[in-house]
Amino acid sequence: MRSRVNLKAVDAEARKRVRLIVAGARRSEFLDALAAGGAFLPEAIRTAETLLDLTPADAEGARAAVYCPDVESANGNGRDKLDRSTSPIAALPFPVFVVRTGEASTLDEARLSSSPASSKPAPGAASIYNVSSMSLPELRKYLLPDIVRAYHGDEIALAAAVPAFRPIVAAKLTLDCAMNSLKIAAASAIADHIPVLGFITGSIASAGDTIAITALQMRMLLRIASAYGKKPEFARILELLPVVGGGYGWRALAREASGFIPVAGIPIKAAIAYAGTLVVGQAASHYYETGLKMSPNAIAALYREASERAKDFFRHFVGRKARTR
Repeated sequence: MRSRVNLKAVDAEARKRVRLIVAGARRSEFLDALAAGGAFLPEAIRTAETLLDLTPADAEGARAAVYCPDVESANGNGRDKLDRSTSPIAALPFPVFVVRTGEASTLDEARLSSSPASSKPAPGAASIYNVSSMSLPELRKYLLPDIVRAYHGDEIALAAAVPAFRPIVAAKLTLDCAMNSLKIAAASAIADHIPVLGFITGSIASAGDTIAITALQMRMLLRIASAYGKKPEFARILELLPVVGGGYGWRALAREASGFIPVAGIPIKAAIAYAGTLVVGQAASHYYETGLKMSPNAIAALYREASERAKDFFRHFVGRKARTR
């Protein structure tokens, strides 16, 4: 397992230099909302009155900018007018997230309550996010997850530097790992059910997917720990060993289902690998977020929920097959 997890690479991910630009008259309110999630590293944030005030040095290492105009500017009347301030956006190498609150009277009230942007901004473009208040719970609904997407490949470093992003990044790492686990389990199950090939490689594939998925989960745990500012080391795995061990139970159950239900075993095995990995990631996130290990009852509840997800996946698969006949 150690040979499959590169601790130096995980640590390097967390140590990357990242920067988030925050501009506009209400930038301090946005920063206060971020600070509610924990103190962030000052060097990770660069502030400016307007986007016009940015220098090349300010933008170095930035993957996104957040622009928070005042109420009058949001309506196009203030000195810090939105159209003027965002005129250089096309020249920026990163996207701009414009945040407006419901205090501007001319905003469409029906679109408030943290509505998502109609389109995600691309480099050199901007999207407007209407939020009901400049608070961390509101920002975490749509805005912060979209910012995390802009930092693809650097999201662990972003979370390590700015704690407000940590639950979002941990959820993304968990989902990514769950999807990869699903693909490995499905490929292994398919190999098990191909005549001759399954006879020759079945036991090897079953053992191989256990090793591969467990290695993925170990790496996921270390990356989540890094996102929470912890040094990646194998001692982190020992902290959550009971949860990782539970993953073996899921995969054993998947292999049994695959053997007793020859065709349906493929989606069952894939679904259980997916759900089991979600449990491992959620338990790790809870531990690093709260500093407390989940109780046995809480872990059992997560596994019951994951079991239902696997059953739903199977019902959906069977129903789709029945409709195509």
